[in-house]
Amino acid sequence: MKRKIVALVMAAVLASSLAACGGNSGSTGSQEPAESAAAPAASEEEAPAESEAGGDNAEAAGDVSGATLEIAVTYTGDQLATFNKLVDQFEAESGVTVNVAEYGDDYEATLKTRMAANEMPDIWQTHGWSILRYKEYLMDLRNEPWVSDLDESALGVIQDSDGSIYVMMISELINATLVNLDVCEAAGVDPYTINTYEDLTAACEKIKAAGYTPFGMNSNPGLMTNYAGTFVTYEGEMAEDGAAQLDGTWDWESYKNSLVKTMADWINKGYFYEDILTMDANSLAERFADGKCAFILGNDPGIIVTAQTLKPDAKMAFLPSFSSTKDGVQHVAVGEGDTFGIWKDTSNEAAAKAFLTFFAKAEIANEMNQATGKVAALKSCMEIDDGMGQKTFQEMKDKCGDRNIFYDNFWDRKYMPSGMWPIAGNASNMLFEDASEAGQEACVEYMKENYVDLYEAAQEG
Repeated sequence: MKRKIVALVMAAVLASSLAACGGNSGSTGSQEPAESAAAPAASEEEAPAESEAGGDNAEAAGDVSGATLEIAVTYTGDQLATFNKLVDQFEAESGVTVNVAEYGDDYEATLKTRMAANEMPDIWQTHGWSILRYKEYLMDLRNEPWVSDLDESALGVIQDSDGSIYVMMISELINATLVNLDVCEAAGVDPYTINTYEDLTAACEKIKAAGYTPFGMNSNPGLMTNYAGTFVTYEGEMAEDGAAQLDGTWDWESYKNSLVKTMADWINKGYFYEDILTMDANSLAERFADGKCAFILGNDPGIIVTAQTLKPDAKMAFLPSFSSTKDGVQHVAVGEGDTFGIWKDTSNEAAAKAFLTFFAKAEIANEMNQATGKVAALKSCMEIDDGMGQKTFQEMKDKCGDRNIFYDNFWDRKYMPSGMWPIAGNASNMLFEDASEAGQEACVEYMKENYVDLYEAAQEG
């Protein structure tokens, strides 16, 4: 039986031990994509490479009974229930005891505190940061047998420039536009004819006139970042400012005159829920399932999975993030989905590797992916994945094959300095509180000031 760790108590203990020392706390923001060629994959017959970490742990692979692992996860709700069920199966098969650390909203803050204390869980989910934030704490896993099963798209996200791979990745996170097809049909809108944000605005007018809310999002950082590149970065968009964004010279004028102006226009036209600043994630999924809104911008198919659990007959779709001009690109963000890394200083290396090998089994990874709605990252899992995430992604590819779709890392992870994610969340709230010209100016100035400070801090660090 798993012993659940009380996260807040542990965090408080660690925090008190660090009160007199300023640990490195790096904030949520960018993750640079790997640019190297594929790492050499171990054959299934090869034994995992020996590591200096956990040198006292001499168990052979498979002989791990009696070991205890702490595993920190981001899962909540039904996803956590599925994970715990699979952990029960691993415990029964291996004889290992697993303590699942459930930190909820305190996940990042707690792990940052634990990094500063150099007291990490045996295994933890890196939630998009295996290379940029966590790699100095993680074991290099490039010689593990499951590496050969990773899809090329996964390697492009998690492989470091020297070929190191620090995580076992069972799914990819894809992010773009979610559509309630029932609402669109009732309003006389064909979402597959939407290519630009101008097209989207016209569709929203028809949806609002039909008595529905066009956008079902809550206020969050993704509204200011997840489709920003389709306004101010990529080829053919209103601005192609990627170079300036990366070298710290960006003046944010193009951002103010495109994305922020468009968002403010949508707010002032009443395209969002009036309670957007207080609506929680559960309400969002319920309203989307009930056919009360048409679009969710900058999100992943996990909401579709949840919504169809609530209303199985609802018809929904996944589409790219649209372009800001007719000559621009439509974007789908791809990043780390569910990834598990091993602490390089763990004293339970063999058991930790056994856990990753267990979760790399196609049937196990597929069951977890079914619960999260994410797209499989293991080739063997892709062959059996009939889940909603994979299905909606493939339908998008089939129905939008004639579009100029660009697949790249998340915009903030690639183009913004670390720490911009919570800043974007605050800016979103600011814009919804005041979408006037003055409010738009204040929102952008806030983001610019923090961008400059974080960029300079990154150069000094």
